[in-house]
Amino acid sequence: MENTRERSIRYLTIPEIMEVADRHVGNYHILNEERLHYLIDAVSGKFAGVEIFPSTFQKAAVYAHHIIKGHIFLDGNKRIGMNCAMLFLELNGYLLRLNIDDSIIELGLKIADGSITDIDAIAEHIQQWIVT
Repeated sequence: MENTRERSIRYLTIPEIMEVADRHVGNYHILNEERLHYLIDAVSGKFAGVEIFPSTFQKAAVYAHHIIKGHIFLDGNKRIGMNCAMLFLELNGYLLRLNIDDSIIELGLKIADGSITDIDAIAEHIQQWIVT
């Protein structure tokens, strides 16, 4: 996985996450605001000065995982989580491949049903969506 220490990372803000929710769910409702605030801290978290999730793909995975498994919204967590992961990548200069809709849906379902729980495993799937 790539190292993000060499460039500045552009993180999603709460209003941007809400915009994704509005765009993909419509009249969304926040179910757990504390988890939303936790997500904002977790994605850029450090321990002893070292990033917990150093790669951009791990950070994208954190957005997807924490929104989907944290049930931050009343409805649409898979759509919101996966779209936040993609938006995060795009904002950080990554170009997504065409025709990856099935892969995105499949990963969202696997995160939701617990068959993929590891951030690194999620990040590996996400990395395959990028044009190299």
